[in-house]
Amino acid sequence: MLPGGTPVLGLGDVVVQNDPITGQGANTAAKAADHCLTAILAHQGLFDAVWMTGVFESFWRLHGQAATDWTNLMLGPPPQHVQQLLGAAAQHQVVADRLANGFADPSDFGDWFLTAEKADAYLSSL
Repeated sequence: MLPGGTPVLGLGDVVVQNDPITGQGANTAAKAADHCLTAILAHQGLFDAVWMTGVFESFWRLHGQAATDWTNLMLGPPPQHVQQLLGAAAQHQVVADRLANGFADPSDFGDWFLTAEKADAYLSSL
């Protein structure tokens, strides 16, 4: 909110800030800008705080949370399952491709990379 009470739709690092370790800062900001533009063009009505919160929440579910979860995982020492996945990527092109594609769209990481259980299931399926 501005000092006079006018709501402001935030974008980029003002709203979602990620460590550069996974290269998601500009990626997430660009996706947020596209998401907001689409929402603005489709909207009929007031651009109020309720609408802005809804736009952010839908962006967060579709893009922001995945990028943030992946970035946060990569900030610490890599857990055992991440080490296994990176090793598998060195041996299997399909794993390397999936990992590389995650830089453009980290939403896939929730299905195989972020937890030991899903990583084990994915590696077992190879």
